[in-house]
Amino acid sequence: MNKLPLHVRLSYGIGQLSDGIKQSAFTTFLFFYYNQVLGLPGSLAGLAALLALMVDAVTDPMVGQISDRFHSRWGRRHPFMLAGAIPFGVAMVMLFSPPDALGEMGLFCWMLGGAIAVRLMLTLFFVPHLSLGAELAKDYHGRTSLIGYRVFFTYAGILVTSVIGFAVFFPPTAEYSNGMLNRASYPAFGLFCGVLGTLAMLLSVFGTRKSIPYLSKPVNAKSTRTPLLALLDVFITLKQHSFRIMFYSVLIFSTLAGVTQTLLVYVATYVFEFQPEHLAGLASSILVGIVFASWVAQSLSRRFDKKKALAICVIVGGVFAFSPQILYFGGLLPLMDTTTKFLLIFTVNGISQVFFIAYIILLDSMLSDSIDEHELETGKREEGLFFAARSFATKASYGLGSFFAGIGLDVIQFPRSATPETVSQEAVLSLAIFSGPVMLVLFAATVMISNRYPMTAQRHREIIAGIASAKAD
Repeated sequence: MNKLPLHVRLSYGIGQLSDGIKQSAFTTFLFFYYNQVLGLPGSLAGLAALLALMVDAVTDPMVGQISDRFHSRWGRRHPFMLAGAIPFGVAMVMLFSPPDALGEMGLFCWMLGGAIAVRLMLTLFFVPHLSLGAELAKDYHGRTSLIGYRVFFTYAGILVTSVIGFAVFFPPTAEYSNGMLNRASYPAFGLFCGVLGTLAMLLSVFGTRKSIPYLSKPVNAKSTRTPLLALLDVFITLKQHSFRIMFYSVLIFSTLAGVTQTLLVYVATYVFEFQPEHLAGLASSILVGIVFASWVAQSLSRRFDKKKALAICVIVGGVFAFSPQILYFGGLLPLMDTTTKFLLIFTVNGISQVFFIAYIILLDSMLSDSIDEHELETGKREEGLFFAARSFATKASYGLGSFFAGIGLDVIQFPRSATPETVSQEAVLSLAIFSGPVMLVLFAATVMISNRYPMTAQRHREIIAGIASAKAD
């Protein structure tokens, strides 16, 4: 296929709405629900997230390898995408509906089991869907454009889930001035997330179905390697220098982003002293990123090439993202009235989202370029395997991120079921330090790693020419 029709690009992109829904539900709401509302210690909630991530470490490469080699009249990606859709919705509903009588360990097990189920069903869709994008678009810059659709819908899912969650499901009531502490609201929220995520998956499957005849064919169909051994294949992908650099970059970036996102409600509630209605408005700042990120990514990559563009996105995004905490330490933020404070944080968040979303677009485009290099070197087209590794690194944003956030909350002895009035100033200050300057320094470390990425536009043109020549022979 040459230029993809608009409806195919939209259908492909909308599938990632489900991942955005999961990201927002897990990092913004789930941890707070089990920790602050149900009373599960932060370290146990973080441990549940980490153990669920370890399951992903096995299932992601398994699904990637199986889909790379799968034969069916629906191709090698679509059957798995379809299989994960409805169970994803069911698992999401169950995760946010634990029985009332569960004790501490019961809550831990329910959170762990539910998180594993949601992750597993999303893996069935997510890994083949990522691979599908690399098959649909082959051009160096056209690939960045298609990935822009996918990232757009990912963040649209985050936006919809966050805004509707705060505004519709968690409004203040006579009993709960902070609606986030109302336990009765969470099952309906889980149902909303499950239904919307399932619909997005199904629309993507059936909307891209006519592209199946034009996609790459299964590789190494007679391989005797078992799916479990595919876990070892992930380490084989890390032998490729360009992919290894990107893998470690996204692993660190996603983990730090996960810590930040997990602490979002805590920081907004206890440091900025916002109510849920303010959080809904604050979440909508992501619209700025959704609108401008794809243009920023393409403009920067054409002017500076992708590696330099990536560094610019991390640095600029990080400075804006953590500037409110820096103003807090300087004593300026507490002096502002609520409206001024909200407008300031909304603005800097919107700008930071532009560059962070552009970062994801560029990174996925660079990963796809690395897959082309792998095909030239080995003769195998194994998007599933490479994007399984990428999927695992991205999902670390919840697993490792929530784990470290949970430990951090316990270390600073942050109280559970707390209102802003009952939290000590020392605890609020510790939370601001952990979520601000510490994270900014660690974000900058990703720049040092990604600067070692060797691929250029010229090198990619040579790779594509080499692949075409090999196929002609």
